[in-house]
Amino acid sequence: MISEGMSRQPDLRAVSDQLEAARSQIEERFVEGGKALMAAYDIVARLLAAIDGVTGALDDNACDKAAARLTATLKGLSDLADTEAAAGQRLASVLEDSEAIAPRIRDMQRSLRYLNTCAMETRIAGAGVSEFAQFADDVDKYVGSAIDQIEIFADKVGQLSEQIAAACSGGKDTGIANQVASVSSTLTAALEAVHHRRNDLRKLASGTADVAKSVQEKVGKVLSALQAGDVARQRIEHVQAGIAMLLDELTRCGSERQAEALSHAGIRLLSAQTSALIKDFNEQTRVVVATIEGLAGEAARVLALTGKAGCNGSGEVQVIEDAVGLTQGVVGDIERSGTLAAAAYACTKQVATELLSNMGNIGNIRSVRDDIRCLAINAYLRSNRLGAKGRAVGVVAAEMNTYAARLGTAAEDILQRLSTMREAANGIDAERESHHVDIASELDGAVATLREASARTSLYLKEAEESGNAVADRIAHIARHIDFSKDLGEHLHACHRMFGSNDNISPVERSKDHESFSERLFAVYTMAAERDIHQTILGGSVPTPPAAPAQESVDLFDDVLF
Repeated sequence: MISEGMSRQPDLRAVSDQLEAARSQIEERFVEGGKALMAAYDIVARLLAAIDGVTGALDDNACDKAAARLTATLKGLSDLADTEAAAGQRLASVLEDSEAIAPRIRDMQRSLRYLNTCAMETRIAGAGVSEFAQFADDVDKYVGSAIDQIEIFADKVGQLSEQIAAACSGGKDTGIANQVASVSSTLTAALEAVHHRRNDLRKLASGTADVAKSVQEKVGKVLSALQAGDVARQRIEHVQAGIAMLLDELTRCGSERQAEALSHAGIRLLSAQTSALIKDFNEQTRVVVATIEGLAGEAARVLALTGKAGCNGSGEVQVIEDAVGLTQGVVGDIERSGTLAAAAYACTKQVATELLSNMGNIGNIRSVRDDIRCLAINAYLRSNRLGAKGRAVGVVAAEMNTYAARLGTAAEDILQRLSTMREAANGIDAERESHHVDIASELDGAVATLREASARTSLYLKEAEESGNAVADRIAHIARHIDFSKDLGEHLHACHRMFGSNDNISPVERSKDHESFSERLFAVYTMAAERDIHQTILGGSVPTPPAAPAQESVDLFDDVLF
């Protein structure tokens, strides 16, 4: 039986219920905080991965590869400008030869018209002499054929001259040399901008990574410090277990004196354990809160750095795009000019080769010259045999021989110029081939490399900025809304007051009355602090059980503050 004096003792079941409410809230609060901090830890990990991506996207390999391609583009443009200038000079020379052919054609046409007149005069002078009539018919036939041939030839040379003139004009209008100089300057500036951007990103990424790693490390320490909640929960459970054991032992007491002694010792011990856990819990939660408040400041620094890393990121890319557009325009002008020139070269070679062969028009005219000269010499010899009757025909034959020679001289001059034109066209092709650089391919390769690197950089910068925002918001939310000690201390203090707020931890008198209770409760403890208090109050040589993992949490708080 428990006496009336015993009934004035604390309502231990009510204390246990109050402790259960406190334990439940502690568990809920610390689980919520732990989840929030784990999310922040994961966000920081993503931030660090994004920062690594930033430094890796626009790396030395990408920049060097783009630089090599841009250098090749610059050299190709420079060589092409030199080649085009030399080709332009050669083409101008071809045009000059082509234009010089026209007067020679007119000379040939005049000679042919005169020879045609000579054929008519031969008929008149040799009237009645069949040999001279045949001579006149032959001359008329050859001259008529030559006139047709020279007209065809004149048309071909005229078309060739027009094409060459168009090619020369197209090359002059582009101003390739000036454009190449402008493009070279722009591409060089673009490349410098890329290197500058890379260096800036490295510096910012390095600074951001340092702060982010510090945040990550401290979040990890706070997570470790959150074991304070688990420690408090276990100690509350141990006090609850002590209450249950005390109530159980009280039911077995055989006398009021024994129950009084057991109750006095048990309540003193449980009150002391509650007081100690309140003190430790308050200290440990202050550490957690202070650390999180410090984290909020560092998270704000991360946010500032990631925002700075992402700003003005498109400026350098725009410089590159502008340079690319300008270069592509110049390449297009060069290609159009080159197309005109290539067509002129091909036409020059084709026409010159055709006309230089004996099958061509000039070759036929050269044959006409030889045939007419032979006819004229034969007519002259025959006229001499005829004496006075053939003298007039001989004079005409001599004139025909002279003009046939002039016809041949003009033809030879044209042939020489055609040969020179063909050699110049062949030389232009050879020169262009020896300096051929696939500028468009090199430029496209450089642009592709830089665009890809820029796209990856922008992606990682965006991810870094988003992660920076997220970690700052998450930690700020934790600092503002998750108070690890609010209301919880009051619950625990209420429990302590229900015990009578007895903080006396002096030893109680040794007695067998509480020996069973002491042994049973001591076996429950997992923290050294609990065992120390227990042995101080109840004393006795109680075997120390193996240290549980939670004991180590006591030492974790020394390294939390920063």
